Amino acid sequence: MDPNIRYAYADTSPGQVHYREAGSGPPVVLFHESPVSGRMYEESLPVLGRHVRAIAPDTPGYGASPPPPEPLPIAGYAQRMTLFLDALGLEQVVLVGNHTGGAIAAQMAVDHPARVPAVVIVGSPLFDDDERQDRLQNYLEPFKPSSDGGHLSWLWSRYQRIWGKDSPAELLHLATTEFLRTGSRYDWAYQAAFRFEADKIFPQLQCPTLFLVTEGDLLRSKNERSVELTPNAEGRVIENPFGQFPARDPEGFSREVLDFLTRVGYLP
Repeated sequence: MDPNIRYAYADTSPGQVHYREAGSGPPVVLFHESPVSGRMYEESLPVLGRHVRAIAPDTPGYGASPPPPEPLPIAGYAQRMTLFLDALGLEQVVLVGNHTGGAIAAQMAVDHPARVPAVVIVGSPLFDDDERQDRLQNYLEPFKPSSDGGHLSWLWSRYQRIWGKDSPAELLHLATTEFLRTGSRYDWAYQAAFRFEADKIFPQLQCPTLFLVTEGDLLRSKNERSVELTPNAEGRVIENPFGQFPARDPEGFSREVLDFLTRVGYLP
């Protein structure tokens, strides 16, 4: 555990939000993909923290943040994360989001344009109607623990299948343990992301937006179209055969984010 990372809870009216942070200066809040947690940014936070106040919350129901009483749409997650910003006293903040986290960041930037000077979306959650239906019907397998522990090997194999068999054991361990914390609720944010109408939200983004993706990301094919839909956007594709850019290459990920924030004037 990096001693430069601080862990805490923020109190909001719907419930507490667990978060980790590093550094000081202009704030940058990073939202994770489903169904993991802000642990995905633990290697990146100290790197970003050399230049900014980097904050990675666990969205409600994931990591150590208590779940809502029922599934939320992306707008609901965005509303709760806005209350999280209020609890930390953050008036203006850059938002970074990976996959589901990108949908939350985009929704918040549209809902509060004066508050969000820039957005970075890592792996754009852009789906057409057919893709939405296919993912809702075929991607979300039921999860139930079994007495013989078979669900553990199923889960490990799941991440080897979608993240790559050559993924480091430490990263697979992170994914499986965070999944296990959510149990049968693991699909709540997935469903929200698959129903999110990015094609209607992206054209409303007013701030500079970076669509950042690696060649191996499951959402690689969405980058160019996302840039086309978004008024003040640029795209960046990194030659890397895997997704999970913040966890696999924290230095490279942080460099891309900081370079973008310098280009748009958020950092000197």
